[in-house]
Amino acid sequence: MAITGYDNIVIENKMTDLVNTKLDVRSLFTTDYSLAETAGMKKVINKYTYTGKVEKLAKGAKNTTKGGVTFEPKEYEVNRYQQTFVYNDMDIMKDPYLLDVLTNGASTLMSNEIKTEYMEEVAKISNNYQYTAFGYSAVVDALADLNKEVEEDMFVIMGNDLRALIRKDTDFISSKQGEILYTGQFGTICGLPVLFSKLVPAETAYITKKDAVRLFVKKEGSVEQDRDVETKDNTVVYDRYGVMALVDDTYSVKLTKQAG
Repeated sequence: MAITGYDNIVIENKMTDLVNTKLDVRSLFTTDYSLAETAGMKKVINKYTYTGKVEKLAKGAKNTTKGGVTFEPKEYEVNRYQQTFVYNDMDIMKDPYLLDVLTNGASTLMSNEIKTEYMEEVAKISNNYQYTAFGYSAVVDALADLNKEVEEDMFVIMGNDLRALIRKDTDFISSKQGEILYTGQFGTICGLPVLFSKLVPAETAYITKKDAVRLFVKKEGSVEQDRDVETKDNTVVYDRYGVMALVDDTYSVKLTKQAG
């Protein structure tokens, strides 16, 4: 009696690209767990401004001016971010890689949401500098306009359009004895690391630092599952609680193109 074999079917997996940018923003903001330690679903960020004057005084004299603090409060509400997907046991039997694709897709979209939130907060930087032509000089002038003596831990974020302008800049092309013309690599501008993201609006760049934006975590990302034993449907819920907020933009400046 002849043995009949099963048809061999090879399934090749190819997931549609869900990544909105290759930029890993986790190193660009500070994670704060203070919300997780206290009750409440709101966070108030106070932006403080101190004014005062140092005076030279004779013996027994008093100050003629007094220092003071003004602050501008901004309230943020904790959000619940959630994704849910469903799969059936028979789906996994047909394609054992399906569950991997589902979980990878869900985690990628959650990561994309964090990146989008970060860019939305960076866009709120209050210090503005308008350039006529973007390049090395524009970054130099923006830093001068910001007027900070120490520029440690600051970095530049720009989009692909400004990256193209930099690549065409004669100073950029001639740097490192022309080596950069062939590699197209980026390193620093004015000593500041340069990063790129297609989430940055056109003709816009940000100079900022890690302490400017904070991710206030109320509850870390968690996964819960439920199963219908009759239909064999499996429901997976992935959620997190928190809020992203611009807390200190004193070392940050937003560069935009001057109109006309």
